Amino acid sequence: MLDQISQDYQGRVAPIQWHMVYGLPLYSAEGWSKWWTYPPPYAGGYVTPWLWVDGKSRGSDYGAWTGYVSDQLLVPSDVGLTHVGTTYYPATRDGQVRVECHNGGVTAIDAALQVVITEDSCYYLGTNGDPWHNHVCRNYLPDHHGTSVTLAAGASDTVTLSYLLDTAWVEERVKLVVYLQNMIPQSDSSMPCYQGLIGNVLDYVGVEENKLTGRRGLSVSVGPNPCRTGCAFVLSGAAARDARIAIYSPDGRLVKSVQTAGNRATWSRNGASRGVYLYRVVAGTAVAQGKLVVTD
Repeated sequence: MLDQISQDYQGRVAPIQWHMVYGLPLYSAEGWSKWWTYPPPYAGGYVTPWLWVDGKSRGSDYGAWTGYVSDQLLVPSDVGLTHVGTTYYPATRDGQVRVECHNGGVTAIDAALQVVITEDSCYYLGTNGDPWHNHVCRNYLPDHHGTSVTLAAGASDTVTLSYLLDTAWVEERVKLVVYLQNMIPQSDSSMPCYQGLIGNVLDYVGVEENKLTGRRGLSVSVGPNPCRTGCAFVLSGAAARDARIAIYSPDGRLVKSVQTAGNRATWSRNGASRGVYLYRVVAGTAVAQGKLVVTD
């Protein structure tokens, strides 16, 4: 089911799959430690499989998982995460994760930047009969606690971590998953995630930091919002050029994709029903997203 969700919302979710049985091929000690940072729902622990969406427990009912993810994708975030010099060197199988965290909100954030190495297409015939496994957690950097980050309102901070791929991992199938998470359990036992990133490790081969840092700034204004017939997007910041804007319906369906002309683009409603839509703006390595409300 996690594979299906990842395909349905390609590029919009950053999945991680933990395998918790010690001694079996896909077991990860860091994944096991991370799993138990979440308060278990039962005195004896968990039944599996179990889903968390942005740090909130969502249980083991496969049929409800897609709905949970779809609903969460409509929730806007004030946090932006941007790779500003992440690298990978195939000859030595190592590199650096370098991510800028930006708090665009009006409230300070104390959180931990979690960096996870995952691998796809891992073969292991499990007890459920499934032989192939994707998004498999291989390691947390530097560990399952993450790296503490404090962001005042409007502030940014950059986290840099070194990593090394095990020789048994197939680099063509390895991804880097990054997310910023509040590590203090809330009243509903959740530990909210503010934002996430995912990318293939081979995408960072030969990346030059100076090219990335010049394009990471991106702000988007939308007006009118709410709108009736359409709206205009105006981009600002260092990355405000050559951007593509994708608009998604409440059920996650791509409604329209438009390319900016300069730092502007317009979207016409063209029969789209009333409701809350999600827009996602991608300009180089910079990403911005938010809600667009359509009324009659």
